[in-house]
Amino acid sequence: MKATFESNCEGCHGCRGACAIPRAVASAKKHVWLDRFFLHPRWGLLGSALVFALVLFLVFEVSAWLDSMTTAKLAAAVSAWQPAGTAQVVARGVVDGLIGLVGIVVPYMVPLMLLLIALEQAGIMQRIALVIDRAFHRIGLHGGVAVVFLTGLGCNVPAISAAARLTSGRARIVSSLLITLVPCSARSAIILALAGKYLGASGVFALFATAMVLIAGLGRLLSHRGREVDPFEAHGVPPYAWPKPRELLAETWIRSRDVLTVVLPLLVAGSVVLALLGHFGADRAINAALSPVTSWWLGLPLVLGVPLLFGVLRKELSLLMIYQALGTLDVGHVLDNTQLATLLLFLTFYVPCLSTFAMMARTLGARDAVKSVALSVVIALAVGGAARAVLVGVGYFAGLAG
Repeated sequence: MKATFESNCEGCHGCRGACAIPRAVASAKKHVWLDRFFLHPRWGLLGSALVFALVLFLVFEVSAWLDSMTTAKLAAAVSAWQPAGTAQVVARGVVDGLIGLVGIVVPYMVPLMLLLIALEQAGIMQRIALVIDRAFHRIGLHGGVAVVFLTGLGCNVPAISAAARLTSGRARIVSSLLITLVPCSARSAIILALAGKYLGASGVFALFATAMVLIAGLGRLLSHRGREVDPFEAHGVPPYAWPKPRELLAETWIRSRDVLTVVLPLLVAGSVVLALLGHFGADRAINAALSPVTSWWLGLPLVLGVPLLFGVLRKELSLLMIYQALGTLDVGHVLDNTQLATLLLFLTFYVPCLSTFAMMARTLGARDAVKSVALSVVIALAVGGAARAVLVGVGYFAGLAG
């Protein structure tokens, strides 16, 4: 590995080959200073962290404004509508589903997707993958799958498919499992929608940092070192380029069009089902059956049992059903900070979605896919329960000190 990097090194002043700048990239002299920063063993980590911090900051600021201009106004427009009969309950469920879709996609998912694709087209995402490559070797995974994990920030499904092509055997299973823990755009949207609004930037950072630490720890625990793959063989490093608006919009549409073909029907159908369950009182029986998980272990309101159960279909559906179950879009008035953090950690690591499970079943086989899903449930319960215990304990001692 080291010999490969040194043979491609440009021989910068004071360099011993550790920066691993390929000739194809370094030949662009006007951008070589960027590569000395982004691909440096130490400064590259700082550069990667700064890029993602900037992404979260921009999305955080833009999303808050878009949310106030879209979802808040739509919700206020229908707030006075109190359905009387079954037909009106169904109609209100459809309307709530459509508002929920707007509230998830427009303020949070689309801005995040645009920025991630722009970074990819600019050539920055691939360089971040090379920096992350070193960390992947330390946790026992092939460095070549680093860019695949970054793809998982958009959607876990294509990331798992790509990991299956690059790996085999145990490495394929471990990679697929860890990819399901990467916050995809849907889960990131939920984090930004709830943590961004009520827990602030520090809360958002803590949730993403927890995901990174957990992925690294599990990777170290589950993996074993195998044949290393030269990351330049697994994924190329394109020259820097300004994203082209038309291509940026086209790629964003390609990666998010299943929102209309898959997510919209599920959101509307789930909204209607939840409304009917509440209308006929069936939701109380389901919530009571799930109370050992929701109320006792996670410390959440009993009414969140059904939304968490339906979250296996799509993560976007979980957020919409949480709004409906609590009867408000302003969940900060119903859940305290400890409950919000516990809920978000559980949703982040809980079974990603039905389509992700289907891809895992196709690439790993049904048995390993079921095992991976079961492990994700255990992880979500363990992390959620541990976080609740820690936050309650911190609050208790803070109260004594005050």
